[in-house]
Amino acid sequence: MEARRLIVNADDFGRSLGVNRGVITAHESGVVTSASLMVRWPAAEEAAGYTRAHRELSLGLHVDLGEWVYRGGSWVPRYQVVALDDPGAVADEVDRQIAIFRDFVREDPTHIDSHQHVHIREPVRSVLSGIAKELDVPLRHASPGIRYCGAFYGQTAS
Repeated sequence: MEARRLIVNADDFGRSLGVNRGVITAHESGVVTSASLMVRWPAAEEAAGYTRAHRELSLGLHVDLGEWVYRGGSWVPRYQVVALDDPGAVADEVDRQIAIFRDFVREDPTHIDSHQHVHIREPVRSVLSGIAKELDVPLRHASPGIRYCGAFYGQTAS
């Protein structure tokens, strides 16, 4: 029987210097074994540099198509990169983020996931599934019945 392995993944790597410090500290403490890079953010290049020097940290792409907060009974966008119902725009943006990832990291991502699990909905799911197959990397599984809960992350606090 093959030994089981626990992967502890840290999302949002590259979003800020503070997030980077947290991910790096958790990795160097032996907790985090994998991270997902947000290439659109200011600290992404620094995060990629750390990973190039520490190859034991598996690095995937944390596809960033937008962010939403729950206010007044509905989800309100903080920012939106592309329309999530436009498969062509989603595919173009993901291709752009993969190109940036390759430029920063100098290799392909080890996996793909998405910010706030936007890939649980179509057409984002199909687009990312196709790209993950092309790259021969896993796409983080997210069941449609699972809801993103911003309150868990403190995103509903004022």
